[in-house]
Amino acid sequence: MIKYWVYAGVSMAAATAVAGTVSTVMAGPSMSSAWLSITIEQDECIKKGSAAVRQQRFNTRFEVLGNSSIYGERGDYTVLVRCAADKGIVYFVVAGPTSSVCSRHMNAIRDDF
Repeated sequence: MIKYWVYAGVSMAAATAVAGTVSTVMAGPSMSSAWLSITIEQDECIKKGSAAVRQQRFNTRFEVLGNSSIYGERGDYTVLVRCAADKGIVYFVVAGPTSSVCSRHMNAIRDDF
């Protein structure tokens, strides 16, 4: 009986260690997002969003997608600005490995908008 409990304890400890490692690996990137109310036209929103993204040097793979989204990369960080002037909002998202850096980039892009 004692032998059984020792094996059970060792098995549970091993399973816990593996589960902890897997959850850390699967955590994935961090994201930060925000939105603003706007009263400007769609084209103006795209111009302002593009300028804000470029101002913060997200120039790698910079692209305007379908006159509604602006996309860019800067190192390990990715930005998306989505204009929905017909809904009266612009939405900002930055993703990357570190939450605090995502927030800093997202706030700067939003403030530059």
